[in-house]
Amino acid sequence: MAFFREQIKKGIIDVVRKKRSSDWRKVRKAFIKANNVCACCGREKGLEVHHIEDFSTSPHLELEWGNLITLCGKYCHFIFGHLMNWQSINPDIRKDAENFFEKKQNRRE
Repeated sequence: MAFFREQIKKGIIDVVRKKRSSDWRKVRKAFIKANNVCACCGREKGLEVHHIEDFSTSPHLELEWGNLITLCGKYCHFIFGHLMNWQSINPDIRKDAENFFEKKQNRRE
């Protein structure tokens, strides 16, 4: 993630940012307010909004709540949302998040 942030600072990823809808920040904020825990682990801090169908291939779904899921930026966005590769998208993120959350809730301490 540090690499990704560094690329944004250098302006290399500005091309993607310019394509974003001017409403994205407002939608993102409202979505996190309504879905205020990570769908995978239940964290309440450091939340990010993940597009189920990738923004680069389906920009028309950018603002559609049905295409969004809340994931924590600490682990779950990278591990579950991108399968540990930022170029990858997990088409089964909803199912995987639900399964992991259930396993976490039912684990033995």
